[in-house]
Amino acid sequence: MKEKIISQMLDFCAALEANKLVARGDTLSVRYKDGMFITPSDKAMAEVKAGDIKFLSKSDAVDGDEGLHLAIYGTRPDINAVITNHAPFCVGVAASCKSLPAALDDMAQIIGPTAKVSPDGDALTVLRTLKGRNACLIRNGGVVATGRTLDEAFTGSMVLEKGALCYVGSTVIGKSVRIGLFDALLMRFVYKTKYSKKDQTAKQQELKA
Repeated sequence: MKEKIISQMLDFCAALEANKLVARGDTLSVRYKDGMFITPSDKAMAEVKAGDIKFLSKSDAVDGDEGLHLAIYGTRPDINAVITNHAPFCVGVAASCKSLPAALDDMAQIIGPTAKVSPDGDALTVLRTLKGRNACLIRNGGVVATGRTLDEAFTGSMVLEKGALCYVGSTVIGKSVRIGLFDALLMRFVYKTKYSKKDQTAKQQELKA
């Protein structure tokens, strides 16, 4: 299982780089036993090798990104993967907005009606901003995307950047668009309880096989 997790992490490092969603210093992690496997923050995602990925237990004294990842796992048992990244349009929105409204169906389903913006990257502040959601933006920072699996966290990162691009584009032409609150909440509920449940469970079982 350990080898499968690390192999999958490397695959998603490559996918994040290929989709131009990351900057040097970004990290991703996967919950494992009483801790997590996490990529190094001193390497670009494209440079990460299997030997660079380390295990940290929940009792390890860490700060920065590592501390944030552990704090999320410690308070959110529903989360098994975390990605912190600097997608360009998300960074721009985070610098000027309090939240990013869902303008696309897939953002409403996977992220929710809005992605809130944390005023800073302090772990407790980010945890409050993430409450009830699985992704948020950080002012003067980047994105925190989480999921039941690494695949879901990666999809969240992709969808957020697509949503940010749509929001910026619609604002430029003077016609900001968003999905209504009721519709967005309904889409999110159906996604969580029906469409994604079996798929995410299957992906979790693949790693254990």
